[in-house]
Amino acid sequence: MQLKDKIVVVAGASGGIGREISKVLAREGARVFLVARNEIVLKGLKESIEEHGGRANIYIADLTSEASTAGLAKFLEKEAVRVDILFNAAGIGVYKKFSELEYDEWKKSFSVNVDAAFLTTHRLLHLLAKSENAYVISMGSGMGKVALPGRSAYCASKFALRGLMLSIAKEYSKTNIHFVHLILGSVLTSFGPLTLEDKILKQKKGKKYL
Repeated sequence: MQLKDKIVVVAGASGGIGREISKVLAREGARVFLVARNEIVLKGLKESIEEHGGRANIYIADLTSEASTAGLAKFLEKEAVRVDILFNAAGIGVYKKFSELEYDEWKKSFSVNVDAAFLTTHRLLHLLAKSENAYVISMGSGMGKVALPGRSAYCASKFALRGLMLSIAKEYSKTNIHFVHLILGSVLTSFGPLTLEDKILKQKKGKKYL
């Protein structure tokens, strides 16, 4: 797929996979809209992209908020007219034994891992419809297909996200909007209970991290 001059929205661009994919997309010639809550991080990412000849805009938003995602849609209507690719990269890993899991942690897991993708996709549908060939890509997980102990909140939210994406993919199968549920293997980022340094140390010892 040619990315030159494509308009891409990366929802959850402030860290991890969202941050890195934003750099790659910009390097390939896309105009990237960076969306997250952390303004300082987004400004730094925008500067980094532009220093390497890329194009980037930022929008500060809470992706779990109806009002905030509605504001994002209005901003894009003025700045972009259409959206060619929406990359739902926001995520949180709540890894606890079920007996130790707090209800607020359960709700936050679903809010970030499911609600954010629902709200952002729902708000931007009309802009995706204006593209000749639009893609909505959501970050899934192997734990959205195979459950593991001590991961009840995370697994449940990723199963839910997978169900959402599979359902709307069928619903929009005869349109110009394509839905992709992307499942990667373990990726070396700071996501989850272990720090990036701890993961690197485990990797050097030949151990797996999840």
